[in-house]
Amino acid sequence: MKAQNIGFSIVNETEAIEYLSNHTYYFRLKFYAENYEKIKQPGLGTRYIDLEFAYLKELSLLDLYYRRIMFNIVQDVEHYAKINLLKALAKNKKEDGYKIVEEYLTKHKWFDKELSRHQSKYAKGLIEKYKGNLAVWNIIEIQTFAQFIDLYEMYFDKYQQKHIEPRLLEVVKSLRNSIAHNNCVMFNLHRGAGTRETEIAIEIAGKLGIKDEPVEEMMLVSFVRDLIITLYVFDNVVSSREEKYFQLELLNRLTSVRFNRHIEYFANNPVVLPVIQISEKIVELFFEKAKKEYWV
Repeated sequence: MKAQNIGFSIVNETEAIEYLSNHTYYFRLKFYAENYEKIKQPGLGTRYIDLEFAYLKELSLLDLYYRRIMFNIVQDVEHYAKINLLKALAKNKKEDGYKIVEEYLTKHKWFDKELSRHQSKYAKGLIEKYKGNLAVWNIIEIQTFAQFIDLYEMYFDKYQQKHIEPRLLEVVKSLRNSIAHNNCVMFNLHRGAGTRETEIAIEIAGKLGIKDEPVEEMMLVSFVRDLIITLYVFDNVVSSREEKYFQLELLNRLTSVRFNRHIEYFANNPVVLPVIQISEKIVELFFEKAKKEYWV
């Protein structure tokens, strides 16, 4: 790291060795260096500009704390999306809870093989009891989130009922999978190419009242785009005002307080600083909305 011009003036070398030995490992921590500019110097190789070990450590900690809180939020989305499907089904006189599953299984013939792969005692017990006679309330207990989204889309497309777009649930699913597999989500905060979700993210920002020009550019950062879409889905899918307030309060405390504890580390970084600032603003606006609704 020293050879690549990573400094140890804030966290000294002894402290850095202890941190790398007991709390993380080099390859994972080095991921976050993607957010810093580097140049190739003849005879010296690749060297970073204005990068301290402390900056990498701070980003890894913010990433960890963020993933912990967001995991509860994405889990809530999955849970309440299932509730919303069951609620819609219960009001639909054309459905009995079994017919839509039959259609799903006819379209997804591979699902029978998937059932045999379940290892948990809970899933195996359900499969053994209900296989061959699955209703919606059975099958959603043993589906992956991706498989559930397929069923969700099939039902709402068939009956043309109002619902959250499946492609937005796909964004949540992608974030959920990254968190569940303990992947870093703040390792690359650069702006990328636009996606079909970018326009949706910009539209959501507009509804929140964020309309200044840089916002459109910030939605090209996958971290920011995933955050705003996930919180939008969370706000629209979760019906418990208490749960929304509780989870957003935790997230707001993280982005407004902990994200800013060492904000000076990123003062000269045009990649990291804007992401932290816009993330704080997005979370604050969703939290304020939840707070108003909670105290109604």
